[in-house]
Formats: sequence, C-alpha cells, structure tokens
Amino acid sequence: MMNEENNVTNGSMVRPTMPSGLPDMKTKPASSKSKLWLKLLLIVVISLGLLIPQQMMLHLVNERNDTLREAEQEVGGKWSGSQRIAGPVICIPSVKKDGNSLYILPGNLSVQGDAQVQTLRRGIFDITVFTAPLDIHGEFAYPDELSSYALNKYDLERAHLLIGVRDLHGLTENVTLQWGNNSYPMKSDREAGLGSVLRCPVDMKPIWDGQKVSFSVKLHLKGSEELYFVPVGNSNTVTLTSNCATPSFDGSYLPVKREVSEKGFMASWKVLALNRDFSQVVIDWGNSVRESAFGVNMKVPVEQYQQTTRAVKYAFLIIVLTFSVVLFVEIRKGKHIHPVQYLLVGLALILFYTLLLSFSEHIAFLWSYVIASLMTVGLITAYMAAVLKIRKTALAIGALLSAIYLFIYVLLQLESYALLVGSVGLFVILGLAMYASQKVNWYQE
Repeated sequence: MMNEENNVTNGSMVRPTMPSGLPDMKTKPASSKSKLWLKLLLIVVISLGLLIPQQMMLHLVNERNDTLREAEQEVGGKWSGSQRIAGPVICIPSVKKDGNSLYILPGNLSVQGDAQVQTLRRGIFDITVFTAPLDIHGEFAYPDELSSYALNKYDLERAHLLIGVRDLHGLTENVTLQWGNNSYPMKSDREAGLGSVLRCPVDMKPIWDGQKVSFSVKLHLKGSEELYFVPVGNSNTVTLTSNCATPSFDGSYLPVKREVSEKGFMASWKVLALNRDFSQVVIDWGNSVRESAFGVNMKVPVEQYQQTTRAVKYAFLIIVLTFSVVLFVEIRKGKHIHPVQYLLVGLALILFYTLLLSFSEHIAFLWSYVIASLMTVGLITAYMAAVLKIRKTALAIGALLSAIYLFIYVLLQLESYALLVGSVGLFVILGLAMYASQKVNWYQE
C-alpha cells in the first residue's frame, strides 16, 4: 500500500520508466538525405518511363506519314503516277519465238517540255501532280555496232518503234509518230525491260540503205511528283521548264544548267552515250533503264513529319532538363513536389508533340511549333505556380522551358550544323547545371 501511495502525486499516476535494455517504441523520421536520394531515384524512373510514350509518338508520326503516302498512291492511281520516258528505240524481234529482241537506239535525241504543277486534295493532304506536253525529236541511222550481230537471227521485216512510258494512264491524247515523211499512229503495249510502251511499225528500208531518218512525236502527259528520262540517244538533250518553285533534281545525271525562282524553274541536261553503260545496240536492257534515268521530282516538300520526328527525338532531353530545373527549385525553395506531379509535368511535355503533329497537318510548321510551345509552357507554368505557391519562380521555370523549346527549334532548322550547335548548346547547359548544383547541400540532414 505504501508503494502505491508513493506512485501517486497530486492525484496523478507516475508513468513507470521502461527498462534501459528495451528499444524505444517511437520511430525516428527518415532523414532529409534519404528522402532526397529517394526522390532522385523516382525522378529517374519517371524519366525512363516517359520513353514509352515518346516511342508511341514516333510511331504515330510514322503512321501519319504512311497515311500521306497512301493518299499519294491513291491519287497517283487515279490521276497518274510518276513518269519515266525511255525512247524512241527500234525493236527487231528474234526469228525464234523465245529469243531476245534487238534494239537500235537513236543518234541524236532532244526533248523539250513544260511541266505545270497543280495540287489535288485528298482528305487533309495536298498531293502534287503535273501536266507536261513533251516534244521529242531526233534521228536514227545505221549504227556501226550492228555489224557485229548476225542479222539473220532477227526478223527485219517486223521491225517497229517503241517509246517506254512508265504509266500509260497519264496520256491525255492519242500519239502519232512522224517518221520521215510518214505518220504512224501508236498503240499501247508492253515490252520486256521497258515495261509499258507505245508501239508502231515503221519503214526501215532507208536505214538499211544507210540513210538517216528523222522522227518527232508529241506526248501529252500527266503524272505525279517525278518526271524522268532515259538517255537512249548517242547524244541526249533535255530541256524542261515548270512553275514548280521547289524542284529536286535527281537521278544519274544533274542538269548542266538550271535556274530556280519563286515562279518556277528551267533546267537543261546533256548526256552522251559515253556517260552510260550500254551501247547503241542493246539485246538485254537489264537494269539500264532504271539506273541511267535522270530528271526532276516536283513534289512539294512535306517537312512537317520529318521535322516532328526530329523534334520527338529531343523529348527525353527536354524532360531531363525540365525535371532538373524543378528539382533544383524544390531543393532551394524548400518546397515539396510529389513524384506524381513530376509525372504530370512529363506527360504535359509529351503532349506537346501531339499538339505539334496535329497543328502541322493544317498550318505551317513554324506556327504549329509556336502554338504548341505556348500551350505547353503556359500549362506547366500555371501548374507550377499552383504547386509552388510562388508565381515568380513558376514564371522563371516557364522562361527556361521557353528557352529550351527555342533552342530545339533552332536545331531543327540547322540540318547541316545541328550536331555542332547541339553539342555546344548541351555543353553550355551542362555547365549551368554544374554551377547551380554547387549551391545545393546534397548531404543536408
């Protein structure tokens, strides 16, 4: 009884002391150092996780680009596809049913044309097509190389003239060949090595007699994107004019003369038989038609998908830089930003590319980039102002993010110097990050 009374003082029970050997039941809070490294780990995990939607964005851009290609093919199937002109050439069939034909190529070949481009719309896509009346003329003569062939193996009486046209769907008027003083209507057909051709029989007697025969033919042609020519003549001259202001000269030979302006272009090619790998008499075309062709691509460049793809590749860089800025602000200002909030900021950065892709299909890429950047920067700035409760700091984050987007846009425009400018820019950014990290107490308790 005395012990119980001693434990009572002023009406309250005295709490008995715990034996010194037992652990304290109270749990110590985790140190700020552990929380910081855990936060860094979570930010790294979130950053790597955002690579998944980044790859999904790349897939979406490729899918939209494929949709454009399908629209181009659909229009090309209805209007006409890319065009390649090969000829005229003289074809002498073999006397054997399964034998190879003999092809005699012209001496001089000249082509003049005026390709007028226009735009057809399929859905939201603009497809470039053209119409091109072509004046083709030249001459045939008995080639010296023919003496090395056994002509008794060929049916000289069935000789005929061919003009290879890749897509006969593009012919808008009947074609008539002027052969010396005679005229011959041409019919469509197919020929091994040349594909689709126009064909007509011609009088070969003057050539067998050693004379030269002049020819001329006019093709009223339409097509999509490409207009190419095969240099079948001993001397080939091609002159093209067009209202296309963005031509891309391509193929085995470039123009010897070109003039490009906002109103269109003028280009002239001159190709000799010495420049190609087949002679004036051909038995097997092989890949000669495809590999020796030259011409122009008049497709209006569609840069939004290419530039959007390049922009998406910088997504991870923007995410890392933005997260780094937010983390430094969190540490310096003593604010607490939840990992879920980092995730939301990252998703907003990924959404930028969806906005960019969507707008760029309807308006110029520059304005699409500006609008998407303003929307993204505005959203993140407003969100950080609500989270940090410091408007000035949130505006600073928005300004830094705007500078990053501006830097990325500059890189997108500098195709040749993108690596150089990008490397220097990243070096500067890393230097700024190292400077900012000096003021952070990474081991604070």
